[in-house]
Order: sequence, then structure tokens, then C-alpha cells
Amino acid sequence: MQVIYVDVLLGTNLFVDFCLLLLNAKFLHLEPKKGRLILGASVGAVGSLIVLVPTMETWISFIYQLLLAAIITYCAFGFCGRALFLRQLLSFYVMSFAFAGIMLVLWYFLAPKGLFIKNNVVYFDVPPVLFIVLVGVCYFIMRIFHRITGRGAVANIDGTLELSFDGEKRKLRCKVDTGCALKEPFSGLPVIVAERKALPQLPKTPPRPIPFSSVGGDGLMRAWKPSDAQILIGEKEKKLGPCYVAVSDSKLSGGDYEALIPPELLDDFM
Repeated sequence: MQVIYVDVLLGTNLFVDFCLLLLNAKFLHLEPKKGRLILGASVGAVGSLIVLVPTMETWISFIYQLLLAAIITYCAFGFCGRALFLRQLLSFYVMSFAFAGIMLVLWYFLAPKGLFIKNNVVYFDVPPVLFIVLVGVCYFIMRIFHRITGRGAVANIDGTLELSFDGEKRKLRCKVDTGCALKEPFSGLPVIVAERKALPQLPKTPPRPIPFSSVGGDGLMRAWKPSDAQILIGEKEKKLGPCYVAVSDSKLSGGDYEALIPPELLDDFM
């Protein structure tokens, strides 16, 4: 019979969930406050107490873990629209599932004493050095996946955006923003959001509707595909890939910037 020490259970899961949230933030170009990450990890640690109850049915365990992941995600990153929240939730849930899977493989082949899995919760009561090695292996594997997917850590950076529509160019002050995650529904291309007054003459072709969700409600923005788009950050310049530019009739800031750039357009830029 496995003896479970609650302090070990809470401490190890707090550490593991913090690492997973930190990795999730890097993967999605997020820069949350460390206090929020600790809060989310704390919720995850308390949620790990489910290991103390009798083994649950698979579907009940799945629902529980999904709800717990949603609460952890909200605590760690807040809510900035349904689309972004769902990305954050899905990413964290997949990483948690991958971590549990890696641990299951290690447990199956190495069977270290003091490590077992119940109700999809990993419990560690192993020497500190072995614990650090196990978590480090998992973190290293998921970091490799992070590298393979090509998602850099460009976020919350100011620069200058040059847009061209039918030969007419205009430069805009811009901000690379993790909250800018809009997509053109049919092509799936990323969408830049720019103030109407800062843009050059827009094409006469019919615009593409871009659905968005915000605290004020849902709606549609008009968007066009630019002839050319380049960004200058510091002394580095990059030609942006295919994208759309959605027009905002209201100001995006108090004058600090006139356009919001989705981070995925700048992957591997810095």
C-alpha cells in the first residue's frame, strides 16, 4: 500500500505546475506576472488532492482534470477573450497530459520507488535529486517540442510597421501583443489590427469579415490583405508573411501605438 504524504504531494505538484505554466507562457508568447503563475500552480497543487480519493472512472477523471485546467489557466493568465483563453487552456492541458504520459513511461520502465500515478495525478516521494532529474527530463523534452514548432519568445515589443495597399505606403507605431490572436476564418492567416486613421487608402475590393470577441461583446471587423508588410524593431527589419489587416474605427491606445501585431508573424525574429 502506497503511503501518501500531503506536504510532499502539495509541494511537488506546486513545483511541477509552475514549470508547466511557465513553459506554456513561453510557448504562447505570454508574459504573465509571476504571482499569477504561483496562484495557478497553487490551485493545481490543491487539485492534486484528488489522488486521495478512490480511483475514479476515466470519464469522470477527464472532466475533473479539464475543469481544473480551466481554473488554473484563468488564475495564471486571466481572461482576454474566448479564442485566446481556449488556446491557453488547450496548450496547458496538452502539456499536462504530455507530462503525465512521460512520467507514466518512466514509471513503467524504471519503476522508481515512491513514484506512482492515480486519477491522472503524479505523486512523487523520491529523493530530491531524482525528482529534479525526472522533472528536468520532462521539461527538456517539451522544450524540444517548443523549439520544433518554431514558436519564439517575441511578445509585448514596440516597433514600426510599414503597410502598403496598392502601392500606397504608410508607417504605423505598432506593438507585438499576445492578446492579438485573430484569424481570417477561411485562410487561417493571422490578422493585424490597425487604427483606420493611421492606414493608407484602403482597397476598393470587398473586405473580409473578421469575427472578434472582447469584454464589450462580440462583433466583426473589416480586413484587407496588404500588398506588403514590414516591421522594424530596433535595428532589425523583417518582411511579414501573408496576413490580413483589420480596421479598428476606435483608438487602440492613448497614442502609444496604432497597430497590434500577432506574435506568430515574428516567430524566430529576435
